[in-house]
Amino acid sequence: MCSSDLEHEADEEDQEADGFWCAERLNRMADIQDQLLSRTRRAADEDALLEMALLTEGSYEATVTAVSATTLTFSFPALPAGSYNLIVNRKGGVGNAVSSLGSLRSQIVISSISPASGSIHGGQTLTITGGGFSGIVNDTSVAIGQADCSVVSSTPSEIQCITSACGESCGDMTVTSASTSATSSDYSYLATSSPVVSGAAAAGSVLTISGTGLGSASSTVTLGGNPCTVTAGSDTSMTCTLPSLAGGNYAVVVTNPASGNSNADVMHSVDLLLTSLTPASGSFGGGTKITLTGTGFSSEDSRTVNVCGVEGTVVSSTTTSLEVLTPLNPSTDATLACDVAVVQVSGTVTLAGSFTYDAALTPTITATSPARGGTGGGTLVTITGTGFAASGNKVSIDGSICDIATASATEVTCYTNYHAGAVESSVTLEVPSQGYARAADEAASAFYYIDRWSSKWTWGGTGTPLADEMIVITEGQTILLDTDTPILFFLLINGGTLMFDKEAPSIELQSRYILVAGGGKLIVGTEEEPYENKATITMHGNVRCTEMPVFGCKVIGIREGSLDIHEIGRASCRERV
Repeated sequence: MCSSDLEHEADEEDQEADGFWCAERLNRMADIQDQLLSRTRRAADEDALLEMALLTEGSYEATVTAVSATTLTFSFPALPAGSYNLIVNRKGGVGNAVSSLGSLRSQIVISSISPASGSIHGGQTLTITGGGFSGIVNDTSVAIGQADCSVVSSTPSEIQCITSACGESCGDMTVTSASTSATSSDYSYLATSSPVVSGAAAAGSVLTISGTGLGSASSTVTLGGNPCTVTAGSDTSMTCTLPSLAGGNYAVVVTNPASGNSNADVMHSVDLLLTSLTPASGSFGGGTKITLTGTGFSSEDSRTVNVCGVEGTVVSSTTTSLEVLTPLNPSTDATLACDVAVVQVSGTVTLAGSFTYDAALTPTITATSPARGGTGGGTLVTITGTGFAASGNKVSIDGSICDIATASATEVTCYTNYHAGAVESSVTLEVPSQGYARAADEAASAFYYIDRWSSKWTWGGTGTPLADEMIVITEGQTILLDTDTPILFFLLINGGTLMFDKEAPSIELQSRYILVAGGGKLIVGTEEEPYENKATITMHGNVRCTEMPVFGCKVIGIREGSLDIHEIGRASCRERV
């Protein structure tokens, strides 16, 4: 085979014979190749290319420094630990040598660690040079004793990591890469290499830090993990611009790039203060937007603002200002003075009696008509009351906007929009600069989003059900039967709800088959609100009708559903049906 400077167990004569034979064979192959269309393969130099291929992944090029017919001299880059085959490829597209030259083994080695010592508080970036590293961050770990050094970059010859805190007797460094490890005792945690913060004083927006080993303007400062932008620095003094912080105590930490973090037992304190509130009065219905001014407000969701002990809705916040919508207050007093409190992890501050609920500033809803409309929207709702604005009012029903059509001090009309599913909800009317209107009677100011049988929009805009049709009411649908039906072929209430309209004087439901299944409900009044008007369910069929399995024909079948019939003064209702 073709030989290199590697050791061989064969004697020198055998090596020489093999070398001449290999050279002669390569020359003959080159002569033949020169007569064909040549193809140039990437090479390390003008004479030859040595590739080192890891047995399982990739390949690596060596740099050939000398070559003759019988020998090759080369150098190779740092390689991940493992065994590598050596392959000789001749220039000119001749190809690889017939036999392998053997293999090289790369081992993981730590050659040097820089810097050699650092802060006991961690935060120092170390550069570890050597060889045999995998070059993959997720496959490489560094530990100094029991302390992790978080790897941020890795190549086969160099690793960078950031130290964590540890004492002076932490232990040796261990580098593990591709399941292979190496150790070194060339790094030490030293108290004398640690930056020391001895004091911190704030003046306006500037924080001045004193200590030793602080570094320079290239050092960084954090306050409880929040960056404080450095404006000037030396080994004994550092200044930075204070960020906006919530009230509380924050550890002052200086990170010197050369040595790591300082101690974290010097604190910068931010006071939580509530100094003013505006406006000072508003609606009992809530929704008055008040602005709180102070310092140290938190932006965390855990922070709350309470008015008379009831939580308001924070709509915007900074560390010096909070905008809050006041909550509803059920008091019937003409006025009610309330404490306003900001409650957060760092403490609680209160302005006593700073907000007053005032009946004179409270819009009132006395009635809503009609009391129901389809979930598809388009119902014109009339809201009557007092204290409304001539313009700028906003109306919503269970979160769905109701578009304003007309407005005056005593009446607002609006068109409902689509609502997902049936629900009965109070109408919310917001009057500009005052807040939400209060309902004089909750029942009278409620609106029921429900799909009516008589509306073509309940049925996709294609018209109401016709005779002999099969009608299916599925889960999530609630339909109000507000008109007589034709004789249906089949009514399947499968998970949905069909309820008789309690406001209609007379309703008749007609069908050949009715099946209530899958948690569906057919409701003619409830125990709490019995049906007061005439309700008729008429089943149609004859002696030769096709029977519904299990139930038969001319029947109301109930399978995992319910039929509720509650009427006033009609004890024999079930028998007549």
